[in-house]
Amino acid sequence: MNNKMTDTLERQELIQKLIDKGHGPLIDAMLNNEQVFTRGNRLNKSGACRVLNWKTKQLEEALADCRQILGTDFC
Repeated sequence: MNNKMTDTLERQELIQKLIDKGHGPLIDAMLNNEQVFTRGNRLNKSGACRVLNWKTKQLEEALADCRQILGTDFC
């Protein structure tokens, strides 16, 4: 049970880190909108852009920034 709790806390810390860096709308869309993902649980960029009212380039830049922010946590 401790492992599950630790995983949950780590996940929440990572989410909060992204929110603190200004990616709150993206995180909110990914956590609360099913149309952001395909049936195979892959990111649906078109659906995400619709939900966020963003252009594809803006989404790709935000995702790249998220990867960079989280890169230090997964190395």
